[in-house]
Amino acid sequence: MVRITKGQANLVIVTTTEKGSALHYLFAFKNLTSNQTKYCIADDTSAFQDRYNAFTITETATPTPINAQVTLTLEGEYKYTIYGQASASNLNPAGLTAFETGMCIVTGTTTATPTYTGNDNQVISVYNG
Repeated sequence: MVRITKGQANLVIVTTTEKGSALHYLFAFKNLTSNQTKYCIADDTSAFQDRYNAFTITETATPTPINAQVTLTLEGEYKYTIYGQASASNLNPAGLTAFETGMCIVTGTTTATPTYTGNDNQVISVYNG
């Protein structure tokens, strides 16, 4: 299962080399609720491509799909498909070989836990009456 956090770069580890290899990879993310599909192109950055494939996919509101950026508007479940291709700009999967399919969970941005930053040496006076 792939996990994408909105608003940041996400490291995606898969094993596409079981089915083949390519110069560039087209990612298709289909939302299971809306059936809307978004595409982006990413290159494999793995140091050991015969064992696993590593991609950095950035979820952003203003994507450039040919630079591994995508907008996944809705949080929730997506089906992903990874296609191999020679083109660095083709966003149409027609005629391409699918190397891997699976499930993807898209979550919102993480928020920091609030912490107390007050003065610990402050004197608090309590009066009775």
